[in-house]
Amino acid sequence: MSKQNVVTSAKSFLRFLDAADPSAQVVPVFKGWPNFDVEVEGDRYKGTLTPKLMEGFIEFHEQMMRAYAEIRYGTPVLTRLTHAEKADLEIVFKITEGCTHGKGPLDEFINRLLAALPLNKLSGNNITAILIVAVLSYAGYQAFKEWNGTHAEQARLDASQKVEDTHARLVEKLADALSRKPPEEARMLRDRATEGYRSIVQGAPDASSISIQGEHYNADELANIRAAEPHTRARQERREDLLIDMIKRNGEALSLTLRIPGEEYAFAGKIDLSSFDPERLNELFDALRDAKAIRLFHYSVVENGRVLRTNVLAVDNYSIAR
Repeated sequence: MSKQNVVTSAKSFLRFLDAADPSAQVVPVFKGWPNFDVEVEGDRYKGTLTPKLMEGFIEFHEQMMRAYAEIRYGTPVLTRLTHAEKADLEIVFKITEGCTHGKGPLDEFINRLLAALPLNKLSGNNITAILIVAVLSYAGYQAFKEWNGTHAEQARLDASQKVEDTHARLVEKLADALSRKPPEEARMLRDRATEGYRSIVQGAPDASSISIQGEHYNADELANIRAAEPHTRARQERREDLLIDMIKRNGEALSLTLRIPGEEYAFAGKIDLSSFDPERLNELFDALRDAKAIRLFHYSVVENGRVLRTNVLAVDNYSIAR
């Protein structure tokens, strides 16, 4: 039996990648690394979590669980996860004083994500690409960078000038993997990690700066991140029948898991209780209880024909689909 490869740090991950046979279907075991590392600075962020920032951390965690569900079951519907899986995928964020500095271990999540991969159906090169993208994207390396050939070449140049800089060399590995048409699993993992980190940035609208895995973003850069959407995405007002898989209250809002009838994928919805008609709330819970579609008016983010997330504005006039 071959010796198990154990990754305990950024340096040991780089050593593994440098020594790995690209055609081999091998993944290492992670222990103590990678880690979630986000530092939020601003007048309101002194070792505390505002409700809005807490929502951002929750959304980051939900994106992790959806990524696992999509790898494991082929759909991001959270109801497909067992109670044991949800418990295993929990992440504990540690908040330190002075600023709001969130840290948390990601090693077990990465191990379970990789264990869910159908290794026998993937080439060694694809496994390596998924490994690099999964680990470095969820660890927050260049969280909002959209890589193309030019960017990848710049990363290679930077790494060649900093041969002893582990961070620069890992960024080079990530740039190379993302610029070479990675497998769909890698693209999905990157997108979900980016959306998770974007939710944290959106959760701190008055932050003076945020650092993610040592990468510093000032207030202007954060404003651009909040405003930016990849070119394949669009915002749409929609009126349609939807199925409700879950409703959960978060302060003055409701979080929902929604599905379009006939589609297997699910997406997150949110209701602002301060503006939603309270007399129509019971209709939502009735639709959930009865597993019936309900016609909703919502404002959504759509990518390649799939709804990523939405704000539910109202129950439409024709409430329950016949």
